[in-house]
Amino acid sequence: MDTTGLTLEETPEPKTKEIIEHPPKAKTPTKPPVTRMQYHGKAGEIFRLHAMNLLMNIITMGIYSFWGKTRIRRYMTSHITLIKDRFEYTGTGKELFIGWLKAMLIFMPIIVGMQIPVINLIVFPLFLGVLSVAVYLALRYRLSRTRWRGIRFHLGGSVKEFLILSIKRSFVNIFTFGWKIPKSDILKWSYIANNISYGDIKFSYEGDSSRLQKIHALTLFTFTIPIVLTLLIGGIVKGADLINHAKEHAQKRQIEQIYSDGKIQNVAPQAGEDTGYPDNTNNLPYVDKTSPKNTDDEAFIWIALIYPIIGIMLLARLWYHAALWQEKFRGLKVGNLRFKSDVTGKGLAKLYVTNILLIIVTLGLAKPIAAQRVLRYYVTNLRIGGDLDLLIAEQSKASTRSGMGDALAADVGFDLGL
Repeated sequence: MDTTGLTLEETPEPKTKEIIEHPPKAKTPTKPPVTRMQYHGKAGEIFRLHAMNLLMNIITMGIYSFWGKTRIRRYMTSHITLIKDRFEYTGTGKELFIGWLKAMLIFMPIIVGMQIPVINLIVFPLFLGVLSVAVYLALRYRLSRTRWRGIRFHLGGSVKEFLILSIKRSFVNIFTFGWKIPKSDILKWSYIANNISYGDIKFSYEGDSSRLQKIHALTLFTFTIPIVLTLLIGGIVKGADLINHAKEHAQKRQIEQIYSDGKIQNVAPQAGEDTGYPDNTNNLPYVDKTSPKNTDDEAFIWIALIYPIIGIMLLARLWYHAALWQEKFRGLKVGNLRFKSDVTGKGLAKLYVTNILLIIVTLGLAKPIAAQRVLRYYVTNLRIGGDLDLLIAEQSKASTRSGMGDALAADVGFDLGL
């Protein structure tokens, strides 16, 4: 029907009013799925591996330790799963052995230099640099040997840049009496995290050190107060000991002077007369505070004071370590994935105290079991938000990194596990 002849009154009413009265329902945004990593290793299995490694180390005079460490890592890595896909560790004992030989060429001259006066002042900054670079190189090597769904991880960046950053932040920490430690930790982790990649997909990280400042101040206060109290108590005890020592020494000198004056004036005692003084001043009634007995007593007192205090300090810093771990993952991203760590100070304290007791009771035999408990705790307290199936990466170029950094990290006391 032709509508060109319709009057104004006959024009069809627009449907705007109906649209306004019944607007289309907005789609409710769906929350991204959250996935937790799992660890399925068993204490009995890891202990059998450790026992075999001990036996082989005895037979080979310790050379097998590099291959034994690799077996432990392969077992632990292969028992970490993410949506039923296992991780894989491809490092070899040969790489660790050759890396250890290279590390010794760097590490041993530094250790020797640290023992020489004056020279150690020059070597000390190098030692700080080795500590930081060792951790960086160890992480770079282990990531390059770790794969998930057949895709390997990679840590890029420049060793020189990280070394300069680490030395700079170490001096900043010293000059600020530790106040800038949170900022230093975040800056170093930011450099590492922004250079990690999964295949050809890079991670990104934006952290906020101000979130850590409060817990750092509280734990730093708890950390320093015991040190001050120990030094104060030790100073008072040592001062009182020195005063007593000085008084006794002055008394001895006075007796020696009196006896010496008597000899000069030819004042000889009558036959059978007891002067009250010994013929030999070495037999005077003098108590030497530096005797082995007193030295042992002092050492026992210091040990009794220091070890509990060190334990309190380390426990207190676990709360900062937990907060730092949470901040490291809070700002970490890769593709559409976000991370969150549920590690807590209380959980870490319970974990490490139990591990220490376990190692002491078993005379060190349960060390791999303790390491497995640590890995399980960190892995199972990590949440990943986002669809992992959308993380499609292309394989990166195979890395030729050596195990030198891995050996250095172990030698300076930083065994990173994975």
